[in-house]
Amino acid sequence: MRAIRTGGTLAMLIAGTILLTPPELSAQKKQRDLITREELLNSGQRDQDAYSAIRSLRPHFLAPPRGVRTMGGSAAAALVVYLDGMKSDLQALRTMAASEMVEVKYLEPAKAAEEYGITHSGGAVLVKTSKSGGG
Repeated sequence: MRAIRTGGTLAMLIAGTILLTPPELSAQKKQRDLITREELLNSGQRDQDAYSAIRSLRPHFLAPPRGVRTMGGSAAAALVVYLDGMKSDLQALRTMAASEMVEVKYLEPAKAAEEYGITHSGGAVLVKTSKSGGG
C-alpha cells in the first residue's frame, strides 16, 4: 500500500514539473535540429560570427558524426554547408555575421545522404540568410 502511495506521489510530482516547465524550454527541445531567428536574437550570440553562434547554440550541428566507420581507413565524409541553397563550407560561416541568419537547420548524416546523396553522409547544415529574402 505504501509503495502505491509513493508511486502515485512521484507520478504527480513529475506531471506537475512537466506542466510548470516554461514553454520556451519545451519549444526549444522540440526544435533540436533548428535555430530560428527569434532564438538567435534572444540569445547572447547575435553579435558573433555565424560559426560561433551555431557552435554555442547547437554544438551537435558542427560535431563530427558519432560512430562513423569507414572501409580501408578512408576519411569520414565532411559536414556540408548550404547558404541560401548554394553549397559552401564551414569557412563561410566564420566570415558571416550571426545576425544575418534567419534559420539554421541541421540534417543528420542519414537524412542528408537520403536527401542529397552519399557525398553528404557527414551531415548538412542549411542556412537561410536575410539576404535571401527570408527575414
